Amino acid sequence: MASSESTEWQNTRLSLEKPYKDANGTVLKKLVEISNDEEFIYEQPKSVDEQLGTRLQRVFEERGNAIWDEYDPQWAEGTGAAAAPEVASSESNEEDEDEDDEEQQEVKKKPMNVEELAKLRAEVVPTLMQALNELMISRDVLGVYLRTAIPNSAPEGITPELVALPPKAIASTTTTKPPPLPSMQAFNAQLAVGGKDEAIRKSAAAFKTASISMRRALASGERYWTDALKARQENWALSAAPHLFGAMTRRAADNHAMDICISYGLEHSVPNHRLNSIAYLNVEDGKGPIAPEHRKHMRLCVFITITSPDGTPTTSRSTYVPSETAPEDERVEDVLQELQREAIDREIYAELVGNVGSLTTAPAWVREGTVSVDISSSPEVVLKFALLPESELEASPLEGSDTATNALCDAIYHALRLILLRVHAFNWEYRNAFMRPSLLPPRPVLLQGVVELFQYYLFVQKLEGHLGRLVNGLQKAGVEVLLRFNRLGSTAEELIGLLATSYSSDEGRKRNIGGEVILHIAKRHTLRFTLTAPSIVKAYLAQSTSDVHSMAQLDELLKHEVNRAVLQRICDLGREKTPGYGAEAWSIDVVAATCSGSWDGNTIHFKLSHAEGWALRCRVDVSPKGQPVVHKRFSAESGSESIFDWATSRIQGIVGG
Repeated sequence: MASSESTEWQNTRLSLEKPYKDANGTVLKKLVEISNDEEFIYEQPKSVDEQLGTRLQRVFEERGNAIWDEYDPQWAEGTGAAAAPEVASSESNEEDEDEDDEEQQEVKKKPMNVEELAKLRAEVVPTLMQALNELMISRDVLGVYLRTAIPNSAPEGITPELVALPPKAIASTTTTKPPPLPSMQAFNAQLAVGGKDEAIRKSAAAFKTASISMRRALASGERYWTDALKARQENWALSAAPHLFGAMTRRAADNHAMDICISYGLEHSVPNHRLNSIAYLNVEDGKGPIAPEHRKHMRLCVFITITSPDGTPTTSRSTYVPSETAPEDERVEDVLQELQREAIDREIYAELVGNVGSLTTAPAWVREGTVSVDISSSPEVVLKFALLPESELEASPLEGSDTATNALCDAIYHALRLILLRVHAFNWEYRNAFMRPSLLPPRPVLLQGVVELFQYYLFVQKLEGHLGRLVNGLQKAGVEVLLRFNRLGSTAEELIGLLATSYSSDEGRKRNIGGEVILHIAKRHTLRFTLTAPSIVKAYLAQSTSDVHSMAQLDELLKHEVNRAVLQRICDLGREKTPGYGAEAWSIDVVAATCSGSWDGNTIHFKLSHAEGWALRCRVDVSPKGQPVVHKRFSAESGSESIFDWATSRIQGIVGG
């Protein structure tokens, strides 16, 4: 048992070759690498040719070129037989093994002798003769199959025995290719013609594209210099560009290239805005005279939002009319004017943003690319400035906007340009000043002037409406009133001259926009007010001058003056109607708004009051001599009789009583 067990495990053989299949019989791929993403990269399978080449290369690498020396052909039998005893003797004599190997190598490397060559010839020549005979027989058979229709003419090289054979001994058939179907012929013809036509069309399209490109290049070149001459004729600033448009460097060969640039910014603008106000003439056809990369199509818009007492907002905007001219039909002077307008709008908007923090007369803020100013709270009026792309704007007027407010937006838009010119004049004087900068006046604020103008406009509009209600109320009571309201105390030429005046001059600092109001009451009393932006009112009374700071103070002042004028007129009527010394018994109390008269035991007392809308009311207490007091009232809504006729009838009743 022990011997059998030992024999079994001794017969067990383990293969040292690595496994190439798994338990399911699937070929295992050779793993080459594992990437950082834990992806397994396997060796690509090789074709049979690549494997055979690899194996042959291994044979030469492992065994070397001596493999050819070990080849023993059949014709070298003598040599091999002669060498066999030597090999046997070498095996028997282990000590002389190296010497035998050297002798054997010398025997193999010896040249063939005459006997060996004869033996090789005897072995090879019969085989070659057999192959020659087979080739000649094949040639004869092919000649019989391919001979022509002339039976007597034997092809060259055919033996007479084969020619003597009967004609039908070896039959041959000729197969001709059938003609294609007509539809196939038409289809093939269409393919051939279509391919040629497509090639011709492609070449024609290439020539057409090249000709169009050359024509456009010629036209754009001519238009380039034409636009340059037109721009120079319109007095635009032309200069040589430091480098070509879109290039960072300049070569020596570019000296005569199209390198004209045009500066369309204002002369006294800050350097940052002037650098951004440079345009190049366009060299591409169909895209306008100016390179489209410089056109931002932005526009400064002025918005005014007025909220009515019921909470309904009404928004108005400055005028915008979109251009309907195609780019290829635009004129260079029109495009440059549009670019200059865009540059001025950007500079104005930058000034407005910088002036928000220094505004003193109204709260202002910058939010979401919009400068907003709260002009008034009653009614709620908000002024907004925004730099918007033209593609987002709709044509004017806006739906639901007010025509007068739209005109006001346009006025503010153009007033900003005038004030910007005034700022530029200050900048020029500041750079060329001979005095120290600390002695110069402060720099003009662009937003402050516009806001003050708008506040003055709203204030004057509100004041005129207030005084209009006063005039209507007094006229209903029969009091003759004449109102002369001059919103601007200067003409339009003087106003434009004021905006254009240098801010450093005394005239520019002292003069402000203002107006004047003159009110005649009862043909005798006159009130004069002067108005100054933004909302300053100064009243010139008979014996004093007073500053008005609020509408309540103005109402109180107007009530006193109206009461004084009406009561004075009633006193004059009483003095005319009372005889003798009774004319001296009339008196006025302006604070209490009363007028009294007493003569011969008769007493009359007038007291004025004002209802809503400046409606004038009067109460009279009449006390004739020895009679009780009688009360009478006058109201402008009760009838068409004037207050002076009513007072005269009351006085005449006592005097004639």
